[in-house]
Amino acid sequence: MKSRLFYKIFASYLVLVVLVIAVMEFYLTPKIQDTVTKGITERMLANGRIMALMHSEDMIREIRQLASRSEARVTVIDAAGKVLADTHSPEQPMDTHLNRPEIQEARIKGQGVSRRYSRTLQADMFYAAVNIVDKESINGYVRLARSLTDVSASIEHIYRTIYLTLFLISLPSLLLACWFARNITAPIRRMAAFTQKLRAGQRPAPMLMDSGDELAQLAQDIKHILEEQDEKIRLAQEEKSKLEAAFASMVEGTLTLDRDNLIDQFNRSLRKMIGKRYEEILGKTPMEAFRSVSLQDALLRFRETGLPVLEEIILGDDGSSRVLDVNITTIQGFPGEEPKILMMFHNVTRLKQLERMRMDFVANVTHEIRTPLTAIIGYVETLQQGTIHDRKQEGKFLQTINNNAQRLNRLVDDLLTLSDIEMGEAKMQFREVAVAEVIGEVLKTVAPQAAAKKIALEEHLSADVQPVRADRDRVFQILLNIIDNAVKFTPQEGPSR
Repeated sequence: MKSRLFYKIFASYLVLVVLVIAVMEFYLTPKIQDTVTKGITERMLANGRIMALMHSEDMIREIRQLASRSEARVTVIDAAGKVLADTHSPEQPMDTHLNRPEIQEARIKGQGVSRRYSRTLQADMFYAAVNIVDKESINGYVRLARSLTDVSASIEHIYRTIYLTLFLISLPSLLLACWFARNITAPIRRMAAFTQKLRAGQRPAPMLMDSGDELAQLAQDIKHILEEQDEKIRLAQEEKSKLEAAFASMVEGTLTLDRDNLIDQFNRSLRKMIGKRYEEILGKTPMEAFRSVSLQDALLRFRETGLPVLEEIILGDDGSSRVLDVNITTIQGFPGEEPKILMMFHNVTRLKQLERMRMDFVANVTHEIRTPLTAIIGYVETLQQGTIHDRKQEGKFLQTINNNAQRLNRLVDDLLTLSDIEMGEAKMQFREVAVAEVIGEVLKTVAPQAAAKKIALEEHLSADVQPVRADRDRVFQILLNIIDNAVKFTPQEGPSR
């Protein structure tokens, strides 16, 4: 049984042959008819012009020989339109021919042609007339006529020749098309059978084609594609196994949502994290599985923006609540397909508890340190009131003690500040701050460290520096950190800038 492709190829050749015949019929046939008619017209006019060169009496005498040579009816007409001689009606009197279209055209243009029905010959005729000129005056006309039946016979002869040639060409062409289509479709049928076995899950023997053409190259390419596909499938299976193992062993809880917003897969960590059974999670919506409004809001926000979302949610009551960080993003599939949603959960309950313990610890320690610091500052103030008799040494030592005590107090304040920042309770005390005064205190504070490293501290400050509105303790802390780091990381006896 021939394949449909065979019939398509054979039909294309058949249509091509029919198309050639149609083009010939509708385009070439009129061209041939016009060409033949034009050729006959030119020959008749050429014969007429030759006859017009003869004397009228010679023309009348040899009119039959002229008609035989020109294969046309010859009529000699005088200037008044009277027929002097005619090869087809030599004895019968004829009407005047001056009003004939070809004669009128010849009188004006020197030659004329026309087609019409001849009452004399009872047939459609083709006429060509040439005027006879003697000393620039028209003495008469010579007219040649041929039956259109003869013209049609000539055209039909040409048609028969062309159609016979076309038939002789078309017959072997169609046979060649049949052979060509069979040679093309045979290997294609083998390829189709080969691919059908592949679709059925079979692995047929490799196709062998020794034609050396594009089909053989196609068979070779199919073989290479199958080999590469087998390798890709093997690698994909291997990667799938790795991903499944990694997915199952992840510490973070992970799940994916299908395009219907249902959970289609999740790992063991997620089940342990939320404490539910397998059937309570698979095929459920996130709202059904987690019972969390915060998670649902985060998912809706992700669907609206399409941007990754990081949200903290709390599951359970106050006694056994769990704090989870959820990261929502997409898994890109094939091009043109809607991506799936990936949700990863990290249990930060323990971290939150430790963070709370750390903040409580810092607050408690800070308050515990403040009591002895208050006593130290009090003793320093007492000593500064005159307990030591050497006033010079007294002022120097007491100032150093006071500065370090104040620094220790500021460290305690830093701890409290850190605790306030983490708890969202940090407050600023804005007031007018003298920049020169703050810089002087900072330089006095770091002076002992600079002197120990033999580093000179110099203050170059314009006298017209205006006070600024800021938190004085924060300004002091910033400048102290900058200069203290500068002293700390400057080499021994190095310059300070």
